[in-house]
Amino acid sequence: MKTKLLTVLSVVALTGFMGVANAADNDTTVFNYNYVEGSYQDIDRDGLDGDAYKISGSYELNPSINILAEYTDGQVDNPLGGSDLDFDRTALGMGYHTALNPSTDFTANVKVVNQNADLIGDDTGFGVGVGIRHMITDKIEVGSKLDYVDVSDIGDTTFNVNSRYHLNEKLSFGLSYSTSSESNDIISGGVRFDF
Repeated sequence: MKTKLLTVLSVVALTGFMGVANAADNDTTVFNYNYVEGSYQDIDRDGLDGDAYKISGSYELNPSINILAEYTDGQVDNPLGGSDLDFDRTALGMGYHTALNPSTDFTANVKVVNQNADLIGDDTGFGVGVGIRHMITDKIEVGSKLDYVDVSDIGDTTFNVNSRYHLNEKLSFGLSYSTSSESNDIISGGVRFDF
Protein backbone atom coordinates (compact mmCIF):
# COMPACT_ATOMS: atom_id res chain seq x y z
CA MET A 1 0.00 0.00 0.00
CA LYS A 2 2.80 2.43 0.89
CA THR A 3 4.52 1.69 -2.42
CA LYS A 4 1.34 2.51 -4.36
CA LEU A 5 0.84 5.72 -2.41
CA LEU A 6 4.43 6.83 -2.95
CA THR A 7 4.14 6.05 -6.67
CA VAL A 8 0.95 8.08 -7.04
CA LEU A 9 2.33 10.99 -5.01
CA SER A 10 5.50 10.97 -7.12
CA VAL A 11 3.43 11.08 -10.30
CA VAL A 12 1.35 13.95 -8.87
CA ALA A 13 4.47 15.93 -7.96
CA LEU A 14 6.34 15.25 -11.21
CA THR A 15 3.36 15.94 -13.45
CA GLY A 16 2.54 19.07 -11.48
CA PHE A 17 6.05 20.46 -11.90
CA MET A 18 5.99 19.63 -15.61
CA GLY A 19 2.57 21.25 -15.95
CA VAL A 20 3.67 24.45 -14.21
CA ALA A 21 6.83 24.59 -16.32
CA ASN A 22 4.96 24.07 -19.59
CA ALA A 23 2.20 26.48 -18.61
CA ALA A 24 4.43 29.50 -18.11
CA ASP A 25 3.14 31.20 -21.27
CA ASN A 26 -0.36 29.65 -21.25
CA ASP A 27 -2.03 31.16 -18.21
CA THR A 28 -5.54 31.30 -19.65
CA THR A 29 -7.91 28.35 -19.84
CA VAL A 30 -10.92 27.56 -22.01
CA PHE A 31 -12.43 25.36 -19.30
CA ASN A 32 -14.99 26.33 -16.70
CA TYR A 33 -14.42 25.13 -13.13
CA ASN A 34 -17.77 26.37 -11.79
CA TYR A 35 -20.33 23.61 -12.25
CA VAL A 36 -22.76 21.08 -10.79
CA GLU A 37 -23.17 17.62 -12.31
CA GLY A 38 -25.46 14.66 -11.85
CA SER A 39 -24.55 11.20 -13.15
CA TYR A 40 -25.54 7.54 -13.17
CA GLN A 41 -22.92 4.81 -12.70
CA ASP A 42 -23.12 1.19 -13.87
CA ILE A 43 -20.72 -0.79 -11.65
CA ASP A 44 -18.98 -4.14 -12.09
CA ARG A 45 -17.10 -4.98 -8.88
CA ASP A 46 -15.14 -8.16 -9.56
CA GLY A 47 -18.18 -9.79 -11.20
CA LEU A 48 -20.78 -8.27 -8.86
CA ASP A 49 -23.25 -5.85 -10.47
CA GLY A 50 -24.20 -2.52 -8.95
CA ASP A 51 -25.32 0.98 -9.72
CA ALA A 52 -25.04 4.41 -8.15
CA TYR A 53 -26.09 8.00 -8.49
CA LYS A 54 -23.55 10.77 -8.03
CA ILE A 55 -23.79 14.52 -7.65
CA SER A 56 -20.62 16.59 -7.82
CA GLY A 57 -19.61 20.20 -8.07
CA SER A 58 -16.72 22.60 -8.35
CA TYR A 59 -16.30 26.28 -7.53
CA GLU A 60 -13.32 28.33 -8.71
CA LEU A 61 -11.70 30.44 -5.99
CA ASN A 62 -9.14 32.04 -8.33
CA PRO A 63 -7.77 31.32 -11.84
CA SER A 64 -5.86 28.24 -10.59
CA ILE A 65 -7.65 26.92 -7.48
CA ASN A 66 -11.11 25.38 -7.11
CA ILE A 67 -12.96 23.60 -4.32
CA LEU A 68 -14.55 20.21 -5.02
CA ALA A 69 -17.45 18.29 -3.52
CA GLU A 70 -19.13 15.02 -4.45
CA TYR A 71 -21.67 12.58 -3.05
CA THR A 72 -22.30 9.05 -4.36
CA ASP A 73 -25.10 6.74 -3.24
CA GLY A 74 -25.47 3.21 -4.58
CA GLN A 75 -25.72 -0.52 -4.09
CA VAL A 76 -23.90 -3.64 -5.27
CA ASP A 77 -24.74 -7.35 -5.28
CA ASN A 78 -24.09 -9.16 -2.02
CA PRO A 79 -21.40 -11.84 -2.57
CA LEU A 80 -23.00 -13.87 0.23
CA GLY A 81 -26.45 -13.69 -1.38
CA GLY A 82 -29.50 -11.90 -0.03
CA SER A 83 -30.17 -8.19 -0.16
CA ASP A 84 -27.90 -5.83 -2.09
CA LEU A 85 -25.20 -4.01 -0.14
CA ASP A 86 -25.69 -0.24 0.18
CA PHE A 87 -22.84 2.26 0.16
CA ASP A 88 -22.31 5.99 0.03
CA ARG A 89 -19.24 8.17 -0.35
CA THR A 90 -18.70 11.88 0.33
CA ALA A 91 -15.57 13.75 -0.75
CA LEU A 92 -14.48 17.36 -0.15
CA GLY A 93 -11.28 18.80 -1.47
CA MET A 94 -9.20 21.35 -3.30
CA GLY A 95 -8.23 21.31 -6.96
CA TYR A 96 -5.47 22.95 -8.97
CA HIS A 97 -5.64 23.61 -12.70
CA THR A 98 -3.43 25.31 -15.26
CA ALA A 99 -3.35 25.60 -19.04
CA LEU A 100 -0.68 23.56 -20.80
CA ASN A 101 -1.67 25.10 -24.13
CA PRO A 102 -4.77 26.98 -25.39
CA SER A 103 -6.88 23.78 -25.57
CA THR A 104 -5.41 21.61 -22.77
CA ASP A 105 -5.48 21.87 -18.97
CA PHE A 106 -3.55 19.95 -16.33
CA THR A 107 -5.53 19.28 -13.14
CA ALA A 108 -4.63 17.97 -9.68
CA ASN A 109 -6.62 17.50 -6.48
CA VAL A 110 -6.50 16.40 -2.85
CA LYS A 111 -9.62 15.24 -1.00
CA VAL A 112 -10.93 14.07 2.34
CA VAL A 113 -13.11 11.02 1.65
CA ASN A 114 -15.77 9.50 3.91
CA GLN A 115 -17.22 6.12 2.96
CA ASN A 116 -20.03 4.14 4.57
CA ALA A 117 -20.69 0.61 3.28
CA ASP A 118 -22.62 -2.43 4.50
CA LEU A 119 -20.31 -5.11 5.96
CA ILE A 120 -17.41 -2.63 6.08
CA GLY A 121 -18.73 0.27 8.14
CA ASP A 122 -18.02 3.99 8.20
CA ASP A 123 -14.51 5.38 7.81
CA THR A 124 -12.67 8.46 6.57
CA GLY A 125 -9.56 8.60 4.41
CA PHE A 126 -7.99 10.69 1.68
CA GLY A 127 -7.60 10.91 -2.07
CA VAL A 128 -5.14 12.48 -4.52
CA GLY A 129 -5.33 12.72 -8.28
CA VAL A 130 -4.04 14.20 -11.52
CA GLY A 131 -5.70 14.63 -14.88
CA ILE A 132 -5.78 16.19 -18.33
CA ARG A 133 -8.68 18.00 -20.04
CA HIS A 134 -8.45 18.65 -23.79
CA MET A 135 -10.80 20.27 -26.29
CA ILE A 136 -10.76 18.47 -29.66
CA THR A 137 -13.24 20.97 -31.12
CA ASP A 138 -15.22 23.83 -29.63
CA LYS A 139 -17.91 21.26 -28.68
CA ILE A 140 -16.04 18.03 -27.85
CA GLU A 141 -13.84 17.56 -24.79
CA VAL A 142 -11.81 14.47 -23.89
CA GLY A 143 -9.77 13.72 -20.80
CA SER A 144 -8.11 11.22 -18.52
CA LYS A 145 -7.49 11.01 -14.76
CA LEU A 146 -5.42 8.96 -12.35
CA ASP A 147 -6.74 8.88 -8.77
CA TYR A 148 -5.63 7.20 -5.57
CA VAL A 149 -8.05 6.82 -2.63
CA ASP A 150 -7.24 5.27 0.76
CA VAL A 151 -10.15 4.51 3.12
CA SER A 152 -10.14 1.87 5.87
CA ASP A 153 -6.49 1.13 5.05
CA ILE A 154 -7.55 -0.06 1.58
CA GLY A 155 -5.79 1.80 -1.23
CA ASP A 156 -7.45 1.92 -4.64
CA THR A 157 -5.86 3.38 -7.78
CA THR A 158 -8.33 4.31 -10.54
CA PHE A 159 -7.68 5.19 -14.18
CA ASN A 160 -10.46 7.09 -15.98
CA VAL A 161 -11.02 8.15 -19.58
CA ASN A 162 -13.87 10.49 -20.41
CA SER A 163 -15.53 12.55 -23.11
CA ARG A 164 -17.93 15.46 -22.98
CA TYR A 165 -20.20 17.12 -25.55
CA HIS A 166 -20.83 20.82 -24.89
CA LEU A 167 -24.32 21.62 -26.15
CA ASN A 168 -23.75 25.28 -25.34
CA GLU A 169 -21.79 27.39 -22.82
CA LYS A 170 -23.91 26.16 -19.90
CA LEU A 171 -24.95 22.57 -20.63
CA SER A 172 -22.85 19.48 -21.45
CA PHE A 173 -23.25 15.71 -21.50
CA GLY A 174 -20.47 13.38 -20.37
CA LEU A 175 -19.57 9.71 -20.71
CA SER A 176 -16.69 7.99 -18.89
CA TYR A 177 -15.09 4.63 -18.18
CA SER A 178 -13.05 3.86 -15.04
CA THR A 179 -11.10 0.80 -13.96
CA SER A 180 -9.37 0.34 -10.63
CA SER A 181 -6.82 -1.80 -8.83
CA GLU A 182 -9.65 -3.09 -6.59
CA SER A 183 -11.46 -4.62 -9.62
CA ASN A 184 -14.05 -1.85 -9.95
CA ASP A 185 -15.13 -1.12 -13.53
CA ILE A 186 -17.56 1.79 -13.90
CA ILE A 187 -19.35 3.22 -16.92
CA SER A 188 -20.88 6.59 -16.13
CA GLY A 189 -23.10 9.05 -17.96
CA GLY A 190 -24.10 12.48 -16.72
CA VAL A 191 -25.27 16.03 -17.28
CA ARG A 192 -23.28 19.09 -16.21
CA PHE A 193 -24.47 22.67 -15.76
CA ASP A 194 -21.80 25.38 -15.81
CA PHE A 195 -22.42 28.68 -14.04
